[in-house]
Amino acid sequence: MPDPKHLESLLQDCARGQEAALAELYRTCAPHLFALATRMLRRSDWAEEVLQESFVSVWRNAGQYSAQQSQPMTWMTRIVRNRCIDLLRRPDIERPDPDGAVEAAWADDAPGPFERLQTGEDGRRLADCMKQLESQQRMAIALSFFDDLSHGDIARRLETPLGTIKSWVRRGMERLKRCLS
Repeated sequence: MPDPKHLESLLQDCARGQEAALAELYRTCAPHLFALATRMLRRSDWAEEVLQESFVSVWRNAGQYSAQQSQPMTWMTRIVRNRCIDLLRRPDIERPDPDGAVEAAWADDAPGPFERLQTGEDGRRLADCMKQLESQQRMAIALSFFDDLSHGDIARRLETPLGTIKSWVRRGMERLKRCLS
């Protein structure tokens, strides 16, 4: 376990805007915090996103840390834990509609963009590659390209930070490129 006094010093440096302190704090604490997030979420991709968001929060709120209230690792663990709980409480957009009521309310006979794309050979290849993406990447790319939403619109719709949406789209596009080539 890292030395609490050293972590306190790094948090104070972060509060003063010293990026090198954040980098060292990340190197020192990320393995422990990632393990916590992975245990809570049971998915490493979600744990990575939570860890990223948590260190942004640490950076922004380092000035509010108080050594009298808690140890530095306890404070950062609480941030990660709360982010995990927030993620787990988010409605799962890809969860099947258990009674079919939502699908029935929105259903029509016209094929959607994804179905129309599957009709050609290139479209089928793309559809197969899209199915291989992680759900967040697939959702972000679909909203961006099929619904013509900006990254900011997607972030608002999914109640997810803009940087996370950009990462999902970028990583998803990289995976699509590898899959299609």
